Amino acid sequence: GATGSAPSDSYKVSATYVDGYKATVMAPLIGPRAAVKGHLNATSTIKRCSKMFKKMGMSDFEEVNIEALGSGSNYGADFSTSAAKEVVMWTSVRHKDKKALELWAKEIAGASTGMAPGLTTLVGGRPRPSPILRFKPFLYPKHLVNIEINGKAFESSKVDFSAEQPKSPEEQVKPVIKEGDSSYRLEDLAYLRSGDKGDSANLGVICRDRKLYDLLDSRLTSEVVRNYLQHLGENLKVTKYNLPARGL
Repeated sequence: GATGSAPSDSYKVSATYVDGYKATVMAPLIGPRAAVKGHLNATSTIKRCSKMFKKMGMSDFEEVNIEALGSGSNYGADFSTSAAKEVVMWTSVRHKDKKALELWAKEIAGASTGMAPGLTTLVGGRPRPSPILRFKPFLYPKHLVNIEINGKAFESSKVDFSAEQPKSPEEQVKPVIKEGDSSYRLEDLAYLRSGDKGDSANLGVICRDRKLYDLLDSRLTSEVVRNYLQHLGENLKVTKYNLPARGL
C-alpha cells in the first residue's frame, strides 16, 4: 500500500497579494565590446534615476537585475571579457511605487540617442510597470472552518495513519571509473531535461545507453553539479536522486 502522512489539524490556504511593481526592458546592442557598452548604458540609467528619486523624496529601487544575454553570463563568465559583438541587454527593476518605474521607462528611451552607440531598439517598445503578485501559503485550523455539503456537515478523515515517514536515501558517491582517451559532452551520452517552479529546479539525466549508467553515476555527483552552477547563488543546494530503472 501507499505510505504517507497522517491528516493534519489544519487546512492549507493559498493567498496572493500585490507587493510593489516591476518592469523589464530588452534591447539588442551591436558593435565591439557590446556587453561592456550595454552594461554601461543600463547602470548609468539606474544611477541617474536613483539620483532623481532622491531629489523627489522617493525611495531607491528595491531590486535591479542586469544581464547581457549572449555574453556567457549565465555560465558564470565575466561580461567585461566577452568578445561578443551582438548582445541583448536585459534589465529588470522593482520598486514599490509605480510612478518611479514609469520615470525609469522614460529615461530608458533616451539611452538610444544619448549614450554608448550600438543600441538598436527596445523590444516591445517602452517598458510598462506591472504589479508583482506574491504567493503566500499558510495553515488555518480546521476546527474554525465549517463545511457543509448538500446541507450536511463535512468532517475530515480520522483514519489512523502511521507516523513514520520514508526518507530520501543519502547519496552514495561511487569511485570514479577510469578515464579513457576520448572526451564527450554530457548531451552526447544522455538525454537532458529540466523544469523549475519558483526558486527550485530539477535536472533530469537519462542515459542514451544503459551501459553508461555507472559512468555517469560516478561523475555526476551533487558536488560536481553544485560547483558548475555556483555562479547562480552562494547558498545553492543540490540533491541527487537515482532512478536506475529509467536513467540517472
